[in-house]
Amino acid sequence: MRFPALQSKDFVHYTAGNTSAMTAIWINRVIIGWLGWEMTLSAGWVGLLAFFLFGPTLIASPMFGVLIDRMDARKAGLISQTTLAITILVLLILQLTGTLTIWGLAATSLVIGIITSADRTVRFVLVPRIVDKDALANAVSIHGINFNTARLIGPAIGGLLIDIYGTDVATMVNLVMGLPSIYILTQLKVRERNTPKGKKKPFFLEMLDGAIHAFSLPIVREAMILTTVLSLTARGVIEILPAIADGVYGRGASGLGQMLAAAGAGALLAAIMITIRRSGSSKRGIPVWARISTSAGLIAMILLGIFQYWPLAMGLITVLGFCITNTGVDLQASIQLELGDDFRARVMSLWIVLVIGGAALSSIMLGLIADLVGMQYTLIGGGVVGLVLVVFANKLIRKFDADQSKTT
Repeated sequence: MRFPALQSKDFVHYTAGNTSAMTAIWINRVIIGWLGWEMTLSAGWVGLLAFFLFGPTLIASPMFGVLIDRMDARKAGLISQTTLAITILVLLILQLTGTLTIWGLAATSLVIGIITSADRTVRFVLVPRIVDKDALANAVSIHGINFNTARLIGPAIGGLLIDIYGTDVATMVNLVMGLPSIYILTQLKVRERNTPKGKKKPFFLEMLDGAIHAFSLPIVREAMILTTVLSLTARGVIEILPAIADGVYGRGASGLGQMLAAAGAGALLAAIMITIRRSGSSKRGIPVWARISTSAGLIAMILLGIFQYWPLAMGLITVLGFCITNTGVDLQASIQLELGDDFRARVMSLWIVLVIGGAALSSIMLGLIADLVGMQYTLIGGGVVGLVLVVFANKLIRKFDADQSKTT
């Protein structure tokens, strides 16, 4: 089995540093979520903190997409990673001095959310600029696996660190794990753009051009729609796991760590399968497995609400982790393979809006609804709505494509 992307030393080094940095970001996510739960015992606050971490993506990410298309992506990565490390250091100092309040935690979360909305776009731009064109599909797949696996494994590690050592040590580990990527970025060799920079337009016109370009590509358009549905429903469940583990099952930080580890196990299994399936493949289009895993994840969400049994819940969270990772990697790879360097940052920033911003909206909606009607009905209702949207979206896509073919 060949992995052509791994023949590039720069890509291997970047992937190692990137894996550590992304895992640190998601460790931080569970630290902030657990601190918020301990302070308030409110699912609504947990959801709100998740929104502050990911909500800025809705506004800031498309803007950063335009900026990153205009500037040196490596330098942009250095700026974002260094600023993020300083912010985590501030959070650690607040914890150690006992001066951290829920409002201070919310403010820190918002700052981290703004910084990471830029950093995510940088990562998606750098990967295709490090490897040769014939290794792009493999590189995109590996990077997508890292992104989605870190999204699930990072919180699992964070939950275990909190359970064993407490939040102070977990934050220290989080800070240290983010440092290697800063050094690696200083040494990284990045190729020049494969398309020349066009004439600079007004800022918001360039942002609009990115959205128009994304909508004009059928594969990108369909991937964006499927991403939206999953992000607004099943992805939000992972963000409110503190409220499920302790609020529903009364298992505390230990239970949260176990649930997040189960989600991580599902993610790892998906990562292994996708690595095998996409090794050396540059086939374009959306794989059928992405469609299947989208629906399977929503069904797992419904069953999680129906059956209040801990061992079964652990199994369903594993399935959910598998489906979210499988769909996320496949859709991200499908989009990347359609893009040139001239629009890459802008289009990928829009995809990030849907993945992260959608999950942020989902987390706050699920948290607030759960406070009102209970977690059981929230999970069942969210999963049913998601399945209905999948059916409706597929019909809408087919109708639009048919209309487009008639007019051309």
